[in-house]
Amino acid sequence: MALVERSAEAGVTILTINRPEKRNSITPEVQAELGSQLQQAEADDAVRVVIITGAGSDFCVGGDFSVVKRMLADAAYRTELERTHFETAESILSFAKPTIAAVNGPALGFGAEIAAFCDMVVMSENAVLADPHVKIGVGPAPGALLVWPQRTSRAIAAELMLTGRDVGAQEARTLGLVNRVAPEGEALTVAMELARTLSDLPREGVMAVKAALRQSYAKLRTEAEHMAS
Repeated sequence: MALVERSAEAGVTILTINRPEKRNSITPEVQAELGSQLQQAEADDAVRVVIITGAGSDFCVGGDFSVVKRMLADAAYRTELERTHFETAESILSFAKPTIAAVNGPALGFGAEIAAFCDMVVMSENAVLADPHVKIGVGPAPGALLVWPQRTSRAIAAELMLTGRDVGAQEARTLGLVNRVAPEGEALTVAMELARTLSDLPREGVMAVKAALRQSYAKLRTEAEHMAS
């Protein structure tokens, strides 16, 4: 069973994090597979848009418990995880084609980061976003730290990261963290509607807009490492 399943429909590729029995929690292997699938999609000229979603009723609840436990106890392992994390983050941020997160359920920690990294976000009305790292005694997710202040405000982003609280779909839309709220079970359907709209537009225009959007996040690794030092 693939950790990240890939399907395609008329220029749109859907990447599905596929650990529903573990609520699509993240391991280094999942991150590596997601990065690999993105590389393949970027190299495929038939792919115009990529959607990232989760299998089952969760989008992604963050790091797998066993991974988090080891990270907190092993500094060397934590350093290696951080390297893998930045590589995965950059694979999404540097992706040359539009990306849409179809948040079909809870998106916590790295799940919230994936949504932040994507160009557009569709969130199911029953889903929540949160960066709960503060609750386990570690700093914020780099993606939330860099992206949320741009999409909302520094004050709102500070509140969300300092408290680690859940943000429901309607509040997330009001704050500017998501584009659209979908009925329960229809996040992927609504994301596909957006993806088809983008796929039907002139490729040159879409790629030009995407290139411009990427510029503000081009130095993710340098900025995040500087903040952590």
